[in-house]
Amino acid sequence: MKAINIITWLVFPVMVVAVLGGGVWAIDAGHEPSLVAGVGTFVSLALVVLLERLLPYRKDWNQSQGDLGADLLYLPSYFGINALVQPLVVAGIVLGGGLLSESLDVGLWPSDWPLLAQFLLACVVVEFFDYWPHRWMHEVPLLWRFHAIHHNPKRLYWLNATRAHFGEVVFRGIFNAIPLAVLGAGDEVLALIGLANSLLGLFQHANINFKLGPLSWVFSVGEMHRWHHSVKVSEANHNYGSNFLFWDVVFGTRYRDTERSGPDRLGIENDHIPSSWWSQLGVPFKNTSSNPE
Repeated sequence: MKAINIITWLVFPVMVVAVLGGGVWAIDAGHEPSLVAGVGTFVSLALVVLLERLLPYRKDWNQSQGDLGADLLYLPSYFGINALVQPLVVAGIVLGGGLLSESLDVGLWPSDWPLLAQFLLACVVVEFFDYWPHRWMHEVPLLWRFHAIHHNPKRLYWLNATRAHFGEVVFRGIFNAIPLAVLGAGDEVLALIGLANSLLGLFQHANINFKLGPLSWVFSVGEMHRWHHSVKVSEANHNYGSNFLFWDVVFGTRYRDTERSGPDRLGIENDHIPSSWWSQLGVPFKNTSSNPE
């Protein structure tokens, strides 16, 4: 029992240091950034899936609740839409950023910084441009119709991290593409951000019993993100950070009940969202989900 307790404290920081620290080291050593990100993502996925079975937060969350079929379809649709939208957005933004750099006669991105420092700066910048779109999707009724799909599940596990309506993927994808493209960050930084999104996105929804301790002020994963999926709006409308809680701390939206490891129930009160993937695509246009206000 003592050994398991130690593992719950070590598993997350060890994974972060190994995957993200290893990624910085590998790219600095001259390895292809896209290959480093791809290998790191695959390793992260394999380990998270294994840990869900060996160290589950709730054993019943490892069983399908009629949601597996839809989640299996959201996975390719999520990455497919991103693959179509982001290159087009980035191309236009890169052009604008290049013109801005030229007019100012100065590079907008500190490319002479050490790679680790560039990566940490990129995390802070990118999170700001995702914090607000995510928060708006909770506070603006029209946008909530799209985001409600993500909050429909009654459990959290690695696969439903990509459960997002195509409207949300496009909306948030555009904002995500803006900052680093405008500033002209290099491929190495973009690859590391992609790797961080994969690793932390998996841990955000992972059904793994791990503890954050002081890291609950930094990372929007595990016990912190579970509050964001609470059926109670007073608990759910917090912790908007995709990977980190920097901006939740700044804007006063960080939330944690230290007496409990998570909410009593997940999902949406008075939820009328259908279970099939195809039916869910039409939900935002019918307003069949309750608004979290």
